[in-house]
Amino acid sequence: MANFIQEMAEKVPGWLERILLPQLSELKGDVKVAQAKIEGVEEKLEGKVDGLDQKLTGRVDSLDQKLTAKIEGLDQKLTSRIDGLEGRMESEFKTVHTEIGRLDDKIDALDKRTDVTQRLAVVEEQLKELRAKA
Repeated sequence: MANFIQEMAEKVPGWLERILLPQLSELKGDVKVAQAKIEGVEEKLEGKVDGLDQKLTGRVDSLDQKLTAKIEGLDQKLTSRIDGLEGRMESEFKTVHTEIGRLDDKIDALDKRTDVTQRLAVVEEQLKELRAKA
């Protein structure tokens, strides 16, 4: 029986080899096919990712240029409007200053008239007193 076991032990690797080698070779081929497919998919994805990156970069650059142009336009419009307002306010202040000067002149004239009126009243009073005495 020991001989039988020894013979069987010697034959088992050969059987295993005959049974497993074709399956291992088949699996090896399947793995190579799967690896080639994966590499193909990776290459396609890299190409698509690069294309998307270029498109996005182009769009972002375009939007950046448009926003910059709009901001510059708004800045110019605001500067123009502010300059216009400053000019109008300066003109209005000059007008107000001129009017205040005129009012000052009128007040001075009224002060002079009031002074003359007061003097006339005093003179009239003195004249009445003189007439009453005479």
